[in-house]
Amino acid sequence: MAEELSLRDVILDVIRSNPGIHFREIQRRTGAAVGQIEYHLYQLERLEKIHSREDGKIRRYFTSEGTGLIQRRVIFFLRNPAGREIILLLLQKGKLPEGSLTKGRKPVRERKFQLLDDMVRENVLRSSVESGIRYYELTDPSSIKQTLNAFRESFLDMLTSNIISILDSS
Repeated sequence: MAEELSLRDVILDVIRSNPGIHFREIQRRTGAAVGQIEYHLYQLERLEKIHSREDGKIRRYFTSEGTGLIQRRVIFFLRNPAGREIILLLLQKGKLPEGSLTKGRKPVRERKFQLLDDMVRENVLRSSVESGIRYYELTDPSSIKQTLNAFRESFLDMLTSNIISILDSS
């Protein structure tokens, strides 16, 4: 029993320090068996110590304490590659037209349009129309910067990959 509690605490700590983490990453960081992780995640959710949210085919996990609702929303979108690209572009350049945020092949564009709608609905972005063109901007860029700073170790690999891809596309 003590071993189960210990693994549960480890899982909770991993989620606490890496909000928005997905199942396979929890497994990789803990080294525990799939069944053990599934069991403890189920129990932690049942006890309302964590909650999860689907991101396409991936389920992302957050602790119920330690992050506010806006932070969890931002982290959720930052963990998604297309959402991260949109947020980082808006952080770098400010207000941008829809066309510059939805580049890519048709399935990628469709996913980005859906993400833009979701981010507006969840108050991460706001949109406006000027001269018939839809523009998007971050609702609160400073809170996004604070979130990135607060969880920078958790985002380090992701940000490094993104910076490299930005440099490669230049």
